[in-house]
Amino acid sequence: MSDFSELNVFQMYVANNEQTGFWLRRTTWGNTCAQVTVVGPFKGPPPYYGNPVVLADIFDLGSGELKEQGARIPVPGTYKTWRQIDPPSWAVGK
Repeated sequence: MSDFSELNVFQMYVANNEQTGFWLRRTTWGNTCAQVTVVGPFKGPPPYYGNPVVLADIFDLGSGELKEQGARIPVPGTYKTWRQIDPPSWAVGK
């Protein structure tokens, strides 16, 4: 995985060839992670692209238990809050 620590979620999406399915952690979350499932259409210039909706499925990081499906990711344009992570070991096929 590349170092995406200086990217916001929209830029991570662009770096992922505008494909969903990548994994995130928020620095303020406890033991959870998220798999991005939807990024709304871009309607503005980078780096915020018009602030489209970003949805994700939220999982317990340790067990893989689905906590919330289709959750709206808050403030995806922030840089210091989000980190892209490698898929958890239990995520095969998700």
